[in-house]
Amino acid sequence: MNISSAIIYTQKPQSVIEEIDKIAGCEVHLCDKERGIIIISIEAEGVEGEMEILERVSGIEGVIEANMHYSYSEEELERARENISTELSPILDDSTPIEEVRYSGSVYNQMHKD
Repeated sequence: MNISSAIIYTQKPQSVIEEIDKIAGCEVHLCDKERGIIIISIEAEGVEGEMEILERVSGIEGVIEANMHYSYSEEELERARENISTELSPILDDSTPIEEVRYSGSVYNQMHKD
């Protein structure tokens, strides 16, 4: 699941909000009518779905500009978790005798010692 936010600029905030409310996976969170700025969230299964929704929003009559501002992807988070190094685990294991623990003031140095 991907969740993103987008900033929309418009001179017709009320009519744009009404159209955004019709788009599945899209929700209005903030509107500054005086400045013509709307903040929305977009929720979709993947990047392609997010981009489709953003394109629909961009095509709404009265939208001057719609820009993706932030994006969160569960898939990217899961890939990052899979790649987390486990090299430090033996050092932190409570069964390691204290006499064998060497610390040089840098976790980086501990992980990359020769």
